[in-house]
Amino acid sequence: MLNFSDRLIESIKKKNSVLIAGIDTSIENIPDYFIKRFYDKEKSEIDNLKTILFEYNRRIIDAVEENVVGVKFQAAFFEQYSYHGFEVLHKLCEYAKNKKLVVIFDGKRNDISSSAKGYSNAYLGETPIFGKKIRFFEFDAITTNPYLGQDGIKPFIEDCERFKKGLFVLVKTSNPSSGDFQDLMVEDKYLFEVVAEKVYEWGKNCIGKEGYSDVGAVVGATQPEAGKRIREILPNSFLLVPGIGVQGGKVEDLKYFVDSNNMGIIVNSSRDIIYAYKNYVHSDFEKSSYLASKSIKESINAAIS
Repeated sequence: MLNFSDRLIESIKKKNSVLIAGIDTSIENIPDYFIKRFYDKEKSEIDNLKTILFEYNRRIIDAVEENVVGVKFQAAFFEQYSYHGFEVLHKLCEYAKNKKLVVIFDGKRNDISSSAKGYSNAYLGETPIFGKKIRFFEFDAITTNPYLGQDGIKPFIEDCERFKKGLFVLVKTSNPSSGDFQDLMVEDKYLFEVVAEKVYEWGKNCIGKEGYSDVGAVVGATQPEAGKRIREILPNSFLLVPGIGVQGGKVEDLKYFVDSNNMGIIVNSSRDIIYAYKNYVHSDFEKSSYLASKSIKESINAAIS
């Protein structure tokens, strides 16, 4: 099997896109007409939830697949519905994989080494059960929090190597208060620079045939100056860049995140795609999401070409 980074590059070239659609859907943001179409008064609220959440996101995936290289499932928007949400997530993961999309679990998981291993088993690798090993999810990559240091990251790295999966470590995030900790000075460096240096070390043994590491970084589009510095520290890593659009990140600033080959990034857009119907007049949500993803894809390509 090819390394994650090699599979990602293949998909980018095939789709001529670095766009990732973020699936961050809540029931209250699904159009009323769609809910009325699938709501069955003979079924329980939970059964209706599962049906509508799956059907809406399935149609979003169908609508945007031409324009995106993959999808990123934000765990919180499924965990809020307890195990019922995770049942839907499992089905959507399989659906997206069958579409040959890159599928990322955005759970920002981490803990002490034994607990981190459990997270990695669940989302990247295999879980031992009664002398056998079972794979529960088919995600291609996961996001992680580096706050616990190397022993909390090591299980993910080992599974990246073993199963050719990808890892995106939080380095500089797009939220307004990211600087509370990430911009603290450690000797003569920002803390996010120290973390980026660690990401470089962690990814040395996960290099694909195209020369890119399977261990990358999450760097918010709202942080172009930090992005420029992180790119210098991580010349051969992919950066997962959220935050364009609603969060305030500018497409034209993506030039600071790419590498010397105008590669090395995937760009996430969530609300501007999955709720595009709110911005398009006289258009159903599927057509709106298609048009939005096409427009964003073309804008990104123009900015980084």
